[in-house]
Amino acid sequence: MLGPLAQQLQVRSCYPSSSSTPQQHRHCHAMGRPAQRCNSRIAAAKDDDEAPSTSYQNSLELTIKRKSRQVEAQLKELGLEALEERLSSATQNPAQPSYRLSRMVTEVTQMQGRAVIVVEVTRPTPATTPQQLGVLAKQAIACGADALCVRLDTEDTPEGLKDLFAVVQAARGVPVLARDWIIHPMQLVEAKEAGAAGVLGVIGQVNGRGTAVMSSFAAAIGLDAPVEVVNAREMNGLSRAGVVFYGVNLSVGLSIAVPGFATDMAHGLLGGMPFGTISLVGVKDVEQARKARLSGADAILVKKEMIEAAAAEGKDLRTLLDQVQYVTCGDD
Repeated sequence: MLGPLAQQLQVRSCYPSSSSTPQQHRHCHAMGRPAQRCNSRIAAAKDDDEAPSTSYQNSLELTIKRKSRQVEAQLKELGLEALEERLSSATQNPAQPSYRLSRMVTEVTQMQGRAVIVVEVTRPTPATTPQQLGVLAKQAIACGADALCVRLDTEDTPEGLKDLFAVVQAARGVPVLARDWIIHPMQLVEAKEAGAAGVLGVIGQVNGRGTAVMSSFAAAIGLDAPVEVVNAREMNGLSRAGVVFYGVNLSVGLSIAVPGFATDMAHGLLGGMPFGTISLVGVKDVEQARKARLSGADAILVKKEMIEAAAAEGKDLRTLLDQVQYVTCGDD
């Protein structure tokens, strides 16, 4: 019988194949030892910068407990044998093409001198269908989105994977990211099977010592999985483990923890990122996007909250994205 998912279920079948790309090996070199446990927990805060808000930590802990129960029930229904088969199949048949978002970021930042714009597409109402969400995805691309992001958590949608599949089909080659609270490799497999180019939701404070393993598994199946970090020590430790794609201020909780905290945190983290890494920064207004790019952000996540705030001011998505692109089109 499975124990608590976050502590009992080990990552298996996470070893890159002999045909792995150099990027896969860079992400997966830590996998050459026995698989580590994926500890889906809130890492104990040792410094003040690791715990920006007690209320945020409590909220996050409740969210992860809820997600753990949901995923554990899913895995129990699936069974260990089927789980092993799905994980193994994913590593043997990685997404093609692989690392679509990171490849786009490299090309756009080097050739066009601007940040990649990732736009969240979400259901306006619970009654919105996956097909209607696909229409919204096409509109976002027409308005200037380079890539899209779809929320999968049950708090945001009753049909997360159906939403993801519909948006992938509508996007026709534009990279689509699945956003969730990622606590088990099976969630990565499901995102891959739905056609996602990557996932958001691998968080250092949540996955603890299993963070690098989760990142490695994502790389082994061809997905980009920016690891969200909240301080330099966490980032430096993950860098030594081979992580090369980082997220800053992607979760809603971090973005509202303390007035001014998110912007200062992003600036400090971006300025200290190891050479050769890629960064995706979540923003809630155009000024934050400008500051993030000036600090070195390679990609900007235009979140649902930013789009809703702009709409409340009478600003449509095309106007908003034009402004974001304008303020992020250079390094100075």
